[in-house]
Amino acid sequence: MTRTLAIELTMMCLIKNTQGQYLIQNRTKSDWPGWTFPGGHVEKDESIMAATIREIKEETGLSVQPILAGTAEWNNLTKETRELAFLFTAETHETINQSAELFWITKEELLTHQLAGTLSDLLPIFLGELDTIYFEV
Repeated sequence: MTRTLAIELTMMCLIKNTQGQYLIQNRTKSDWPGWTFPGGHVEKDESIMAATIREIKEETGLSVQPILAGTAEWNNLTKETRELAFLFTAETHETINQSAELFWITKEELLTHQLAGTLSDLLPIFLGELDTIYFEV
């Protein structure tokens, strides 16, 4: 039995503005469509924090200091890998150019709208209610 695992490292960040609203991306990509938070994959030679800051800047234009809220992991049977997601929160005083793909919503809208993939299951981590979730997929 081997102890070596193929692991895909990902991250996502819930960003809150000074009005208490949350930043949403309305993604149209086939692998994770719908309302989600900025995030992505960790590249081979970068730290998880550097990847998070890079992805947020690329996707939103914001410069933030993310704080680790928790983790989630699951087996990706299609790729025969385990996925380990680092979930961050951040606050910003900056503004964004709102569009159909990037906009602010209230906490009530966040909690009642259909979110991408398993994001609804991850909300307790982002909101400080849990620190780890394991999905059996």
